Amino acid sequence: METQAASDAHAAGFAVAVGERSRASIAAVLFDVDGVIADTARLHTEAWARLAALERLPFDRETAEALRGLSREDSLRRVLGARRVTQQSFHDMLDRKNAFYLELLEAAGPADCLPGAVGLLGEFAELGMRRAAVSLSRNAGRVLERLGIFERFDVIVDGTAQTGGSGLDRYHRAAALLGVAPRRCLVFEDSAAGIATAKNAGMRTIGLGDPRRLAAADMVFESLRGVSARCVLRWLGGSAATGEEPPAPGGCRIVAGHV
Repeated sequence: METQAASDAHAAGFAVAVGERSRASIAAVLFDVDGVIADTARLHTEAWARLAALERLPFDRETAEALRGLSREDSLRRVLGARRVTQQSFHDMLDRKNAFYLELLEAAGPADCLPGAVGLLGEFAELGMRRAAVSLSRNAGRVLERLGIFERFDVIVDGTAQTGGSGLDRYHRAAALLGVAPRRCLVFEDSAAGIATAKNAGMRTIGLGDPRRLAAADMVFESLRGVSARCVLRWLGGSAATGEEPPAPGGCRIVAGHV
């Protein structure tokens, strides 16, 4: 039976693990790259803004937010809006945007890892968990190299992978390469589209950002700053349960969630 304290925590919007779950419930963690591991979402936004200015297309904060979790092609369609262009012009714009992005990326380095990301990867590694980077971006591998964390992942599945083209295929591909069933994978994402894709793949999800935008995630954090692997897994009833009492709800800076 749920205690009054647990009920209060639910009411406050915290994720509460009720009861004991299998210590082997989570065996792998999958991370989106842009906006989760790397502070590169701003580089994409600037690259799209440059293209939009060049093509005299409107581009505002709302448009930039709508591009989260979209492929390069779908992002361009969103930026173009009602404008119709030839297939050749479409591909030329994609190449131009990517050139802008790669130019900006050259200045990136380890300092562009988002706070808490590297430490959390290390904690999951110490717990013996498999780790994958999964991204629709064709440049994800290059980003991880620039940040100096390429070797921290067992598997990297990005936009260059032959997976059939969809985000869902990439999540299934990553799970297969890790040798872990989708139901035992935990995904960190910062976009509503990414959360939906991971859930459709049968995986548990943690959203990073605005809980209103990421309401479908199992848990939502403002960011990875101050988040620990054991904290996450205890609250999800995962594999790192230590027999200790769960931390106070605010200890992991959970802003929303459900189990």
